[in-house]
Amino acid sequence: MEDNKGKKRYSLRRKMIQYNLTVTLISLILCGVIFVASVSIIVGDYIHSDINFFLSAMSETMESKLSYCGDTITRLRGSTLLMDYLENTGERRTEEDEEYVRQIRAEFDKQVSISSQSSLGAGVPPLIRQVYLFDQEGQHLSSSYYAMMYAEIAGSDKTFEGIYRQYLQDIRKGNHYGYYPEGEDSIFLAFPVYDDGMERQGSILFQLDQSAIEYIMQDMGKYGNSFWAFFDAEGNYVYGKDADAILKEKETILYTFKTEPYKAKAGGSSYRIFKKELGLNLQVVLGIPENQSLILMYNSVKVYVIVIALITGAACLIFVYMIYRMTRPLKEVTDKLLEVKEGKFEAKLPDYGSEEFHEISQVFNDMTAYIDHLVKQVYEKQLSIKDMEMKFLQTQMNPHFMFNVLNTIALQAQMDGNTDVYKMISSFSQLIQAKIYRNSSEKVQIRQELEYVNYYLYLQSYRYGDRLEYEIKVEDPTLAELYIPKLCIQLIVENAVVHGIEPKTENGKVEVHIYAEDESLYIDTTDNGIGFESEGIISLPISQEGESKSHNHVGLNNAHHIIRLMYGEEYGIRIYSKPGEGTRVSICIPFDDGQDRRESPCTE
Repeated sequence: MEDNKGKKRYSLRRKMIQYNLTVTLISLILCGVIFVASVSIIVGDYIHSDINFFLSAMSETMESKLSYCGDTITRLRGSTLLMDYLENTGERRTEEDEEYVRQIRAEFDKQVSISSQSSLGAGVPPLIRQVYLFDQEGQHLSSSYYAMMYAEIAGSDKTFEGIYRQYLQDIRKGNHYGYYPEGEDSIFLAFPVYDDGMERQGSILFQLDQSAIEYIMQDMGKYGNSFWAFFDAEGNYVYGKDADAILKEKETILYTFKTEPYKAKAGGSSYRIFKKELGLNLQVVLGIPENQSLILMYNSVKVYVIVIALITGAACLIFVYMIYRMTRPLKEVTDKLLEVKEGKFEAKLPDYGSEEFHEISQVFNDMTAYIDHLVKQVYEKQLSIKDMEMKFLQTQMNPHFMFNVLNTIALQAQMDGNTDVYKMISSFSQLIQAKIYRNSSEKVQIRQELEYVNYYLYLQSYRYGDRLEYEIKVEDPTLAELYIPKLCIQLIVENAVVHGIEPKTENGKVEVHIYAEDESLYIDTTDNGIGFESEGIISLPISQEGESKSHNHVGLNNAHHIIRLMYGEEYGIRIYSKPGEGTRVSICIPFDDGQDRRESPCTE
């Protein structure tokens, strides 16, 4: 069967949120798109109509302002006094004619009427600054909107005379209308004044204020990248704003005859363009980018878009909240199951209003209560059994040790019969008084255990004399403060002496070596006795059939079992033996300070 342990899992809560939000968002977005598209189609028609109307209105405004020039020419031609003045320019006038000159000037000011409402318009700066009327000999009459000083009048006369000379040159070339941008603030318009026989009797020049033109056209700036430009009848550029786009396509646009705004390319972009003849051989071209329609359309529907976005966001938040609230029991059930996995069988789920989760809560709580009862019952029984077993094994070892001590003393007394028996009995008394029976604890400090070992080896040295040599080494004095199961070392030392050294005819040696390695404590007891019958590692527990029939190894098996009960299966006793050369018995336990134990597995 395929192993699914490494398979990636997903959160049910997250999936529910993902699916619900996806369905909600798709539904709301589709509704929003349909709504916005419908509104855009309806609003788009109105926006295009508004832009067309705006272009027409702007051109008509400019036409009405420039109509002043045509009206002024018409009024001049209708004035008998002024036309007579222009036709008789060749006759010499004397000083007696001053009244006549005054009348002519007054008539000129009256007909020009530069300060009239038709020239100004409501709330608009004056478009026409000055008007000059030149006769055939270059003599002129002038009218100015602003009051001027003498020096300013002289300068103005000089400027107009220069423009007039340029105009005369254009007339000779056949151009009867002239447009002359001058400096950064003025445009000069020059037109002929004809009599009833269509003979040119003079010329009239108008000075237009560029800032006034820009003021009139300022609403074009509401549309980004829009342009406007004035051209004469020959297609020559007169004046405009941001007109680079139109100048590149003027040949096409100026010769397109349409009475309504239309869509065309200009400067590589798409524009809505309107061209209008203003009279006096002057025309204006206005253009607004097509994308401005989209911008205006967006501005019209953006409120709806924002509202839809807010409703969508609110709906998503409500869905997330509702799903989190509805699936909260799932998270609690998962958390409680993890607690049970960690051994916390007292974990309980609250009661829920939902019928399904109510059933889950009841079943879970009943299950954990039953498991907790079983665990406590079985675990406490096992602890009691282990405690009884350890105490039984301990009491089984103590008589075994006492029997050997008493046997040693009896043998020594039988063999010697001297006063040294006193010392042996004293040493035995020390063993009896070492709290073997008075202390209820199953553990003792290593230093105390080594005292037992010293007492035992001291007693055995009397028995074997020079045949027995022993040595106890502790690499670090602090290791002697750690704890070990009672009599474990003494029992192994006893086995080394009785079953290793005693059957040997030569001298023997027992060495106890205590050291730390790989965060574990090792106690090695090595003898050069006869060893076990088999070579290498001797597995524990040792069966009675596995080795010598004269020794059943009950004490060694019990010590190994006690260590494992106390510290776990990874600890215990290991035996390495070689027949005829000796045995090394190694105890491996964790660092035990008498209160807890550290998980430090022993190396093989």
